[in-house]
Amino acid sequence: MVSIVCFGDSNTWGCPPYANIAQTPDRIAFERRWAQVMGRHLGEPAQIIEEGLSGRTTVFDDPIEGIHKNGSRTLIPIIESHAPMDLLIIMLGTNDFKDQFSISAFNSARGVLTLIQMVKGHYALVERGPEILIVTPPALGEAAEPAIWGNGHRRCADHAYYLEQVAHRTGCFHFDANKVVHAGIDGVHLEEASHEILGKALAKEAKSILKLRNG
Repeated sequence: MVSIVCFGDSNTWGCPPYANIAQTPDRIAFERRWAQVMGRHLGEPAQIIEEGLSGRTTVFDDPIEGIHKNGSRTLIPIIESHAPMDLLIIMLGTNDFKDQFSISAFNSARGVLTLIQMVKGHYALVERGPEILIVTPPALGEAAEPAIWGNGHRRCADHAYYLEQVAHRTGCFHFDANKVVHAGIDGVHLEEASHEILGKALAKEAKSILKLRNG
């Protein structure tokens, strides 16, 4: 049985689009979230581990929501606790574009690069570490609340371009979610139907990666 860990934010956790910013967070049903959809379409038995945390950044301490939102602070404990694994999927960066960070797509991609370096370093003395698939998350839409995201929908414009470079230079795989899905009515989160579409698309990617890995 293959093991796949999905390391992400609210779009991995399964938060649907908000009707307004005062709405209590809801959660899409377990079996309808993209990671589980992916698992069902792999064509082989698989353990799918969701590690989604709403508000998670790549490497930035959040001065409002807390330093535990910094992905680099929890990545190593997570990969150790779920070892061994065949594939690590990282879909992060959306929260880097919040107004309190005001960073560029280039610097968000550098954050992902830091995470990749951490994983590669962790497995440096191991014969074989997991394959890594970097997924560019759905881009912020213009509907994203300006009080939270500022002009983030503009700053994230080149995200996929830079993440593709990170994947190429580190021997990882890359998939741009924007090829198949887009953020919902709040400009941030995926609708349930989009989880289905993304899960099926990532199942194809994961199948190809696992086939290469296992010969």
